[in-house]
Amino acid sequence: MPDASAWTLDRKLAYLNHGGFGAAPAEVQAEQQRWRAAMERNPAGFLVRQLPDLLSDVRGQVAEFFGADAGGLVFTDNATTGTQTVIAQATLGPGDEVLVTDHCYPAVLAQLRLAAEAAGATLRVMQVPIPAGDSVAVAEAVLAGLSGQTRLVVVDHIASCSGLVFPVREIAAECRRQGVPLLVDGAHAAGQVPVNLGSLGADFWVGNLHKWLCAPKASAVLYAAPQWRGTLRPLVASHGVFAGYLPAFDWTGTRDPSAILAVPAALSFFRRPGWDAVWQHNNELARRGAELVAGQLGTAQPGTATPDAGWLAAAMRLVRLPDPVEETVARALESRLFSEFGVVVPVTFHRGWQWLRLSAQLYNTIGDYERLASALTKLGLAARRGA
Repeated sequence: MPDASAWTLDRKLAYLNHGGFGAAPAEVQAEQQRWRAAMERNPAGFLVRQLPDLLSDVRGQVAEFFGADAGGLVFTDNATTGTQTVIAQATLGPGDEVLVTDHCYPAVLAQLRLAAEAAGATLRVMQVPIPAGDSVAVAEAVLAGLSGQTRLVVVDHIASCSGLVFPVREIAAECRRQGVPLLVDGAHAAGQVPVNLGSLGADFWVGNLHKWLCAPKASAVLYAAPQWRGTLRPLVASHGVFAGYLPAFDWTGTRDPSAILAVPAALSFFRRPGWDAVWQHNNELARRGAELVAGQLGTAQPGTATPDAGWLAAAMRLVRLPDPVEETVARALESRLFSEFGVVVPVTFHRGWQWLRLSAQLYNTIGDYERLASALTKLGLAARRGA
């Protein structure tokens, strides 16, 4: 199993925020640089003559990983661009409703608010509590908001604020039964949990490859079901916009394609230990780390109501702070943990700034969580332990 030596992260840090931006292993970084060098030897020849076939090859490998047909998969720089692409082209009007949850990523929520306000539509936010109970309870909390006016449903695959793994397949089945399009924000899903787009049933799915798949930054995918490919187009129209779904997205102007071309190197990196082993390792380490930190704080990590529902959390776990704090205090806590103790960990918001979000990747060890727990004690946050 690869360890920290495979990455170029600063060894002085306890880096517990893989969920923030990901981190590419050294060999993946080297592969990206190899592609950059190849492009700069003959930019015109590379971008015009070689790139279309290269992208097609990468698309095939990524589609196989996701269990998707390659004809529905296009590349974007990040998941935020993918969600905006779909939302900007949603058909909304006065009286229509867009359904979302209170776990929604702030950037996506902003996109939805702008679209709803421009159309005179209503943004309906469903509350999904944590602890979340089981998958049935989560699905019911979301689907209770469906109405005859719902024109789009947007859910996270794994929520950034909480790490909650949503039962997307169940939600998709009901949306499909009622004829309502479903957009899934899978920014954190690829590489953290198994994803099979062929059986998931979502109309649209977007996901970052530069987070848990550990590809270089600015590599992401957008998948559209067959019925949407005739009309969905990129936010930037360029030469291929009238040539069809794939050509329209493959060229939206000059950009550095090296991050996308290095994605197969990231797939190969994790294929060696095996994805099942990686998922099991990271899930278990995140659970142990969260239990350790929660025990030190005397608070809790929000689990699930039933022991067999542990799949509702994966390699990102929450630990509750002793008390909710203001955002300025949360940011100050993040800064002190970094500057004074070399710990990188975010404080996240879900009904109050009160959660530490702990990630686990192969480069982490239980010592990283012990270091965080010690730092929190020195900062006085464990003073109310047992309260």
